[in-house]
Amino acid sequence: MALSSLVLVAASLWAWGYPPVAPVTDPASIFAPNLAVPPGTTTGSLDKEIIRRVIRRHIDEVKQCYEKELTANPTLAGRIMVEFTIAATGQVTGSVVQHSTMDNSRVENCLVQAVGRWQFPKPVGGDIVIVAYPFILGPAPMLLVAGGNDGAGEVEVEGLVNGVVVHRSPDANGVPSNGLILIDTAWNESQTEAILRYGDEHLKQPWIGAVITHDHNDRAGGVGALLRRRIPVGAVDLTVASLEKRGVRGVRKLFAAATGAYKDDRGFEAFYPGPGHAPDNIVLKLNDVVFGGCLIKSTAAPDLGFTGDANLAAWPAAVRRVSERYGKITVVPGHGPVDATGDVYEHTLKLLAAQKR
Repeated sequence: MALSSLVLVAASLWAWGYPPVAPVTDPASIFAPNLAVPPGTTTGSLDKEIIRRVIRRHIDEVKQCYEKELTANPTLAGRIMVEFTIAATGQVTGSVVQHSTMDNSRVENCLVQAVGRWQFPKPVGGDIVIVAYPFILGPAPMLLVAGGNDGAGEVEVEGLVNGVVVHRSPDANGVPSNGLILIDTAWNESQTEAILRYGDEHLKQPWIGAVITHDHNDRAGGVGALLRRRIPVGAVDLTVASLEKRGVRGVRKLFAAATGAYKDDRGFEAFYPGPGHAPDNIVLKLNDVVFGGCLIKSTAAPDLGFTGDANLAAWPAAVRRVSERYGKITVVPGHGPVDATGDVYEHTLKLLAAQKR
């Protein structure tokens, strides 16, 4: 099964190394069509979709800025937030880098200059519109082939943005699930083993640990592959107890839910916001990326998905705690596209509100 492209991939959280680049057949697929318009900064207005449409027309210019440097640095990737001003005429009268994780001034300057040449429709009802737009660029995704008798299929890994590797795997019904290397497993052990082989062959660093965000098959279905390799696996105490109750032993307690959060000296934080999608769901933050797991729904999600273990009454408060703690940074939800705007929190709350009606 061919998998749709994610927008985020990078170096391993656990192996602390950088993967080689998959063949860059179309870096435009890494382009993130997300838009943030800062409140209180405009005197006119333009529909977000109109702005996106103009940017898509110029995507080849974005590709050229990136591809020039990718040849010299095959692990180059990052998120560049460009702020630009659209004048009453529709012309861009100023563009600057607001924030960047690319750490490459040539790409950043090239992109700013390109945006400065773009023409938009005239703003409605005022003189100017100020836009902040995130461009997320990285090498093309790599497909891994998993083999086995447990519903195996392709696993997709993508690299390099903010020092995080994203993996995506489908279940036997084709439902894709996101994880990070190594936060959560794939749906099954053979898919998880394919991810481990990828690390062995490309990251070439020892696996020093993994974290499970809650006890569902899309998070822990491949944990056996980790334990067989004697890779330390940690989880909140609630998840450890749930796994042991169904006969899965060997996962260690990372922290107690009652303590709320745990900071690891390897550079990540695990946070228990309270029950929501599941009684034991945690989120993790590393390198300005939040892995929201199934607690946070993607902006493409039409509903809450599986709610058999959910606490619908407590779920909204858990989402708000995550949003308040980490703010509007890049979020990788448990399913669906990566979000660079923070809109996933509000979307999840809207889905929860609709569920109550």
